[in-house]
Amino acid sequence: MQPAQPFPASPQDPYRARSPQGAFGPIASTTRVVYTVVVAIMMLGFVTAVGGWTAALIAADRSGTNEPDGTLFGVGLAGLFTVVFLLYVQIGAGLVWIYNAWNWLPWDQRYTRHWRNWLTPSQVALMMLIPYFHYYWMFVANCGLCDALDRLRVSYPTSRPAPKSLAIAACACQLIVPFPVAAILWLIFMKRCEEMTREMSAAMAPRMAQSF
Repeated sequence: MQPAQPFPASPQDPYRARSPQGAFGPIASTTRVVYTVVVAIMMLGFVTAVGGWTAALIAADRSGTNEPDGTLFGVGLAGLFTVVFLLYVQIGAGLVWIYNAWNWLPWDQRYTRHWRNWLTPSQVALMMLIPYFHYYWMFVANCGLCDALDRLRVSYPTSRPAPKSLAIAACACQLIVPFPVAAILWLIFMKRCEEMTREMSAAMAPRMAQSF
């Protein structure tokens, strides 16, 4: 695999033009909170669907009609529709989070050894939407994020390393058990990354302020 092209150091680099006082905040937790709420409602919808259909079948067996109760069956169906609808919201929240995570990285850290070119936050997020390719890309994007965070730890030490093993586990579960196991692992992964950026941001701001 060919190495990435040299990064263009331009005086008009928007990263360099930002104010040091407001540019190095950690990854915002808002998206993760939304993701958490969505996953919680999806789990409730899943339990409602299974519970409603099970109750409908039990009621039909006890009544001897062999026909499931329409009301209970409808409750289960509503739970299923809720899960399917919120699945798209979950995907959207995940894309926003990975965009924000890569957008937080300094420009010179937006690369991975599994991709030969420099990456932009929008590219990282949008390539997740390519069918079948996204199975590979989610490993590249999330493991690449962890590699970048570990590189930054050299200058801005944190209490814990990047959760790369957790990223691999979440990606693997996304292929096998996407819900609820993978969803829970993604939440833990997001929180760990946000904690790292919070520690780094506290050290970044004073150093960057001295350079301006």
